[in-house]
Amino acid sequence: MALLVQSACWAADATGQQVRIHIVGNGWHAGLVLPAAGVNAQVPALRERFPQAQHYEIGWGDMGFYQAREVTVGLAAQALFASKGSLLHVVGLPGALTPHLRGADTAEICVSSEQHERMVRLIAQTFMHNAGGQLEPRGPGLYGDSQFYNAYGRYSLLNTCNRWTATVLQAAGVQISPRISLTAASVLRAARSHGSACPAGKVTP
Repeated sequence: MALLVQSACWAADATGQQVRIHIVGNGWHAGLVLPAAGVNAQVPALRERFPQAQHYEIGWGDMGFYQAREVTVGLAAQALFASKGSLLHVVGLPGALTPHLRGADTAEICVSSEQHERMVRLIAQTFMHNAGGQLEPRGPGLYGDSQFYNAYGRYSLLNTCNRWTATVLQAAGVQISPRISLTAASVLRAARSHGSACPAGKVTP
């Protein structure tokens, strides 16, 4: 499948520097792909876990549903009405992004350095820490070099993985309503609706 990539940009900061972000959908879930450097600055433990990563794909969701080998109606109902906890799924992506995004349903946006920092700060605040201040890994992730981590937030019918993604995008100035962004399609549609391309130069890949 050809990439469905469109761009949207918001006002740059005083330096004109912008950061390229991708939203990736797999049908039911939309996650974020961000440069690793900014995330590492807020969550240094990820640099140790993913030393080769140039980007991270990050998503949030229900613990039981996210880690299930087989998705069932019962697991979906438990996630929506009786979630036992939430997880962040982090995938370390080395090298160029194109091979990782090929065939995915994606949107591309550009945000200012300040907006990007707000996004990353919100993501960092979602990671749960133990009494010693360390992240809490919950086993290997779903594919590639990936890891689950315990996360804050309660998954429910009105607080889905896609609402979390929309909330992070809203923190960066994207015109999106997390309250009604309950599907991956709605998140991607909102990102694409702004439509202007990233400027040439002064963009962090």
